[in-house]
Amino acid sequence: MPPSRGYQTGKHLEAFILLVIALQPMHGGAVLSRLKSILPPVWTIDDGQVYRLLRTLESEGALESAWLTEAVGAPVRLYHITDAGRQRLAAWKDEIEVRVGSLKTFLDLWPQASVSAGH
Repeated sequence: MPPSRGYQTGKHLEAFILLVIALQPMHGGAVLSRLKSILPPVWTIDDGQVYRLLRTLESEGALESAWLTEAVGAPVRLYHITDAGRQRLAAWKDEIEVRVGSLKTFLDLWPQASVSAGH
C-alpha cells in the first residue's frame, strides 16, 4: 500500500486559482490564503507556484490586474478574471467532471475488490 502522504495541487492549481478569482477579484496573498482555507490540509500549496501561475494566466489573457494602493500598506496587484479566463474555467469544469466520474467508478467497484481480496 502506498504510504500516507501529502498531495500537491499540481495540475489543478490553475483551476482553483481561476475559480477563487472568478468568485471575487483579489490580490495574490488573498488568493493564497483562500486556497489554503478551501483545499484539504493534505494538499501542499507552493506559494511561489501560485504567484507564477497568476503572472502566466495574466500573460495568457485569462486574468487582468491593476495596482491597488491604499492609505496604509504596500500596493498590491488586484486580479480579476477575463472572458477568456471564464472560458478556460469552464473547460476545467468539464475536465474535472470526467475525472470525478472516473474516480466514482473506482470507488463504486472498490468494495467488490476489497471483499474478494479478504479485506
